[in-house]
Amino acid sequence: MNISTIYAQIESELDWRQGEIRFFQNIFSKNLNSEDQLEQARRSLIPLLYAHFEGFVKFTLLLYINIINNEKVKCKVANSSIVAASLYHVFQELRNPEKKNATFKKDLPDDTPLHRFARDKEFIEKVNSFDETIVIIPDGVVDMESNLKPVVLKKNLYKLGLDYNEITKVEGDIHKLLNFRNSIAHGSMREGIKRKDYEDLVSSTYKTMYFVKDLVLKSCRSKSFIK
Repeated sequence: MNISTIYAQIESELDWRQGEIRFFQNIFSKNLNSEDQLEQARRSLIPLLYAHFEGFVKFTLLLYINIINNEKVKCKVANSSIVAASLYHVFQELRNPEKKNATFKKDLPDDTPLHRFARDKEFIEKVNSFDETIVIIPDGVVDMESNLKPVVLKKNLYKLGLDYNEITKVEGDIHKLLNFRNSIAHGSMREGIKRKDYEDLVSSTYKTMYFVKDLVLKSCRSKSFIK
């Protein structure tokens, strides 16, 4: 694991997203004359701010998954969150009521307790092999749920064994961005955005992005995915 390379990848992602935001800000500031026009223009930038916030978080968490997968860590040495995430599909099969035991599928297709027992039995038969299984976390573990609220980010951090309690540092910043974005998207906010309010939103958005970057880098340095 090369921390410098990981840092460069995250910084590159952050740079192009911030660059696009600055690009549109500069276009508006150069081509719009009145404050009313600028306020309306700033309003149109709020959904873009949110999109880059969500996109950056998803990119960084998926990068973290890729980093762990490339480490070829065995389940027996990984922390419990990483193991659970790696066995995501195994647990899905265990809980899938449509999965029927081949022996009784034809004769007893609707015997729910029997087929549940068969899935449990199959799981037990595989348990001993899990320790030596190499951790491969599927991308599907990361889910933004189309609305990256603080609790959704917390869920994703929790599932990847990251320090989800740290979310309190940026909870208010995320709520602020979401409140503006949702009000604009749902049509309840039609007025423009004052310069100070917009600058505060940009600052809050970047603060949250830096928070996720620092959390992932810290975990990579300490290899916290190892128990």
